[in-house]
Amino acid sequence: MNRGDVQQLLLAREPRDEKEEADRRMMLAFLDGLPAPFSRDQHAAHFTASALVLDDQGTQTALVHHGKLAIWVQPGGHLEEDDESLEAAALREVQEETGLTGSVAGPRPLHLDIHEIPERADMPAHLHLDVRFLVSASGDLTLSDESSDVRWFPLEEAVAIGDASVARLVASLV
Repeated sequence: MNRGDVQQLLLAREPRDEKEEADRRMMLAFLDGLPAPFSRDQHAAHFTASALVLDDQGTQTALVHHGKLAIWVQPGGHLEEDDESLEAAALREVQEETGLTGSVAGPRPLHLDIHEIPERADMPAHLHLDVRFLVSASGDLTLSDESSDVRWFPLEEAVAIGDASVARLVASLV
């Protein structure tokens, strides 16, 4: 994964609203300005990858109850050094957090979102520059040690139970 590939990916995304356009501009600035934009050790902000995982019928999404944040979110997280791309990172996170194997579908990426991660004892508050993909998957969910629960939710229920970031992600489908 390199800056040029990520820049092309960000520029290819047609933002659906003002928030996503502002987030894209900010992501491009961080991509250019941060010494290590793909490293979780970059404490101000760093890129992450996540996925809106849809079942075969496209009516349900898999959400995980985040162990540290105690909220329902889509599978996703930090990039690893051996991730070949943001898409590969999103697929890895889906497999690690849900046990599902899927494939990326739809527009690439599906959505861009910057959200703040609150301060914790082991980490200062920082921004996740989240590049999100649509993943089609099916099968039985498996709980990971990073989450306290994992479930399929109808899309309307996912919007209601998730945070504002999940609502923006689901809204990107229309």
